[in-house]
Amino acid sequence: MTFKKHIQSIFVAFIIIFNGCAEGEWELLEVDYEPVLNVFGLISLDPEVDSFVRVYRTTTLSEESEIFVGVDTLVFGEEVYLDSIYEPAGLIKNAQVSIKANGTSIPFNFVPKQYSWEWNQKNIYLDTLGTFTPKPGTTYLLDVTVPGYDSVKGELLTPEIPVLIDSLIQDTISIKRSYNIVWQQLNGGKGYLSGRSRAWKGAFECDPDFDRVVDLQKGTYTVPVRICEQRQGEPAEPKLFTIRLMTMDDNYYEYFIKGEEGGYNNFLLGSGTTVGQSVGIEGALGVFGAVASSKVQRVIIQQ
Repeated sequence: MTFKKHIQSIFVAFIIIFNGCAEGEWELLEVDYEPVLNVFGLISLDPEVDSFVRVYRTTTLSEESEIFVGVDTLVFGEEVYLDSIYEPAGLIKNAQVSIKANGTSIPFNFVPKQYSWEWNQKNIYLDTLGTFTPKPGTTYLLDVTVPGYDSVKGELLTPEIPVLIDSLIQDTISIKRSYNIVWQQLNGGKGYLSGRSRAWKGAFECDPDFDRVVDLQKGTYTVPVRICEQRQGEPAEPKLFTIRLMTMDDNYYEYFIKGEEGGYNNFLLGSGTTVGQSVGIEGALGVFGAVASSKVQRVIIQQ
């Protein structure tokens, strides 16, 4: 099993974000602290995104952030290149990780990074047996055990799976006109609505991409017109545009959405850091959250 999916698009979607520091605030650190675990567990109800768990420890002031672990050999035609492989110094590889629901416990096993070009795809704990199929509206429990550290427990209730109503979203979108995005109304909760063009960002007069936290009960959102300077010459060719609606559990919303409102900038913990808080877990920094998503593709034009 590979992890090459979101966390390509979202969030991931789920999309994503890398340093958990309060903006405008600096703290002079002169004393080392006892390392603690830093855990990020994600349950994904999206078939394009694997559920996974990352386990790190905080590092001391004297440690390097990354360590050398090997060499990758790259071959292009008749040319052979050697590329160094590094990994975070705080990476934990010997954790016992499991996720449990309705009395059934599924082990998650460590999948190491083997090649230099692998970024978010490895050095994570995955369901390598392929038996974990999360369901909406279900309580899941996380258990992480690492020798020498406090045990880590987590709990969440998975969100409902959103449904974008394809027939009510216009086929061709213009960046110079507002348009509506419609989905099946849900009983409550927050959603993360986004639009992404595959085109070079300079292809249009205005960047068509957007991100918006929406009320899932409303069932609709109107994307406003973008006002920007007009260019001379031929308009850009029509491009593919992906609209995605992501639902999230309370933990994910508290950590990533409300956390950023408080001045933090951290999304997918790609570097093993956190915003210095624990949401949905006990015994470690980090978060245990869940997401689900729905997407449609449209054509976007400049006119």
